Amino acid sequence: MADNFVEFAKGQMGAVERLLKGLPGISGYIDKDMRRDADKRVREAIAASLAQSQAALTGVQNALLKGGGLAMMDEVNDVAVNMQTLTDRIKTASYGYAGLFDPVRIKEQQLDALVRFDRAMAQEVGAINTSIAALAQAVKERTDVASAIDQLGAKVQELNVLFSKRGEAIQAPGLLDDPGYAPPPGDLPTTTE
Repeated sequence: MADNFVEFAKGQMGAVERLLKGLPGISGYIDKDMRRDADKRVREAIAASLAQSQAALTGVQNALLKGGGLAMMDEVNDVAVNMQTLTDRIKTASYGYAGLFDPVRIKEQQLDALVRFDRAMAQEVGAINTSIAALAQAVKERTDVASAIDQLGAKVQELNVLFSKRGEAIQAPGLLDDPGYAPPPGDLPTTTE
């Protein structure tokens, strides 16, 4: 996903940017700047997907209320609040690398690890949507609603933990040097759309 945004940014480069990119020592910084922009766009896309998920959850809440599920509303509301908090965290998160003159430098392999975090987060949003659909079905059939709420809450928590790890890695990029810290490359698709 982030790779698509990086390629788009490269395609939008003007003549001056291409010239600067050709200068020794500057190319890496321009690439990092494009990756920084891609990181922001990926987070915006993930936050927008979560906002859509939250709208779907609101529909499920309404169906639950109409079906007499008032007793379960506190649990569903807790999940909805956690989703909104997570969405807000993702929207306002730090960029995915340190700037040209910042004291902290993030290396290319660390940026790749951040991309793996983003891909994993996008997959988790998909899993949240699947859980919302399962909850909607449970509400409709009036079967095992509590279990469906628990599963959705667990998926939101998994994404929250994943995003927290990503945030820790941005604050301390050395964490990304540990191969077990970020999601492994083999578990994730190369593109998500």
